Amino acid sequence: MNAIREVIARILRGPGVSRFLERLGIDPRRYWLLVDLFDQLSDRGEALDELGRSGVTLRYLAMVYFVLFGLMSLAFAAMRTSLPAYSARLLGSTAFLMLNVLLMETGNSLVNPVEGLILAHQPINGATYTAAKLTQLARIVLYLAPGLNGVAAFAGLMLAGARWWYPIFHLAVALAVGFILALLCCALYGWLMRLLPPKRLRAAGQLAGTLPLVGFMFWIPLSARLARSGILNHLPEQAAVRWALGLACGAAAAIIVALGLRSLSADFLIRVSVMVRGGPAAGAKARKSRIGAVVARTFGGQAARAGFAFVSRMMLRDWHFRKQVAPMAVISLIWVVQLAAKGWRVDPFSGRFSTFHLLPHLFGLILFHTCMLLPYGDDFKGVWVFLLAPSRAFGPFVRGVYALLWIYAVVIPHAIVLPVVVWSWGAWHGALASLYSAAVVSLYLALELRLVDGAPFSRQPEASRDSTLLPVMIVAGIVVAVVVGLQYVLLFRSPVNVLVATVVAGAAAWFLTKHSLVAFERSIRYNLGLLSVEWGNLYKEVDA
Repeated sequence: MNAIREVIARILRGPGVSRFLERLGIDPRRYWLLVDLFDQLSDRGEALDELGRSGVTLRYLAMVYFVLFGLMSLAFAAMRTSLPAYSARLLGSTAFLMLNVLLMETGNSLVNPVEGLILAHQPINGATYTAAKLTQLARIVLYLAPGLNGVAAFAGLMLAGARWWYPIFHLAVALAVGFILALLCCALYGWLMRLLPPKRLRAAGQLAGTLPLVGFMFWIPLSARLARSGILNHLPEQAAVRWALGLACGAAAAIIVALGLRSLSADFLIRVSVMVRGGPAAGAKARKSRIGAVVARTFGGQAARAGFAFVSRMMLRDWHFRKQVAPMAVISLIWVVQLAAKGWRVDPFSGRFSTFHLLPHLFGLILFHTCMLLPYGDDFKGVWVFLLAPSRAFGPFVRGVYALLWIYAVVIPHAIVLPVVVWSWGAWHGALASLYSAAVVSLYLALELRLVDGAPFSRQPEASRDSTLLPVMIVAGIVVAVVVGLQYVLLFRSPVNVLVATVVAGAAAWFLTKHSLVAFERSIRYNLGLLSVEWGNLYKEVDA
């Protein structure tokens, strides 16, 4: 295996590839130096948040998708799906998942350029730097495309009309789709850099990561409306005209992609310092929060207010947290609006399925996602600040963090919902449903608070955890769907059942929250203790 790698490396770094890179405006020598530098940073554990540079994480993620898509492809083959429909479903799912991953990784490489700030004074042109950073996209495609389609390519042989060469064709198309999507992602960010000021690129990059999920949510209703509109009937009937129209659209798309890719190499390193600094309001004096004052009086004084203010500020400014949470937040908001528009007038006690049956579990998924990400952040080296705090402050601090999550996920949403449902369903049903939802969300928070391992935003982001969030959220969604079904069948047949469930959920949330807060405080003390020991040993070694 090592001999094969050496041969491939010798070919890639040979004179033929070097001449090709030079034609693209890339300095071959500096390009390979940067590639080796980024790989070394990843091996040393100094750049753990880039999926494309973590071979272990990529292999693990490829195996997870290999199993999931393998089961799905075998199910399609067992249903005797036609070969074109089978290929379209599997390759479409591949395109969706890879686009989701590649958009995130492209933004993480280009819009959060920590290494670029260090290298900005070096004689490196933008094309060389961006090419070195985006090389990881090729690794992602080479791992995930076979992982997603390994079983699907051979399961297609079970369908009628499949030839012996179908597995080769299926895998080749999957790889081609992956590389085309990688180019499209790079072109998208190239156009963003051309059209937007550098101070807006970070926010635009995070919003760009939501495009696949938003498109997936709106694809079915938009395609149905497009079919009903009859606009496809106005296309030319002549085959030659349709081919010419398709070629013209393809040529226009190729030109747009080429111009977007060219924009990446213009003056990327000049923009780096502005991108990292952020907007002019970043250093503005923060206004005092009235909610923070309430938290200080209710949850334990100024230390509780410190936990509330620290986490609320970091949630808004930390790149890693915003990058992961932004898609979930946007999708949840769209989902809530769609569900409310369709069925908010339906009383959950009427025997029909209502939007309200999903509400507490949707907030539970959001809190699950948030608590998993809360310990990780780009400013993890600032954890030394917690070592200066007195030991007695950690108890109120964790209560302040809990107050932030509880107020914004339980108190405020249900305070908004309560008058609406009381007006729609009556005082008894509306108040009971709101109390039940608040109790269930509080129970979710009490359980999921144990996922916060250590002080918030105090640990280095890891691609291994980020890459498993999507499969974990899929499994969590399946579990939630089962819970919603049982809730609909068993609880909401009688207000008495819901009242009993509300009391039980509220009591369980109160009991579990006390234990979860103690566990949260202990995890902070434990991780800070390990950190202080490591730093103490470092100073002893230097002194010796």
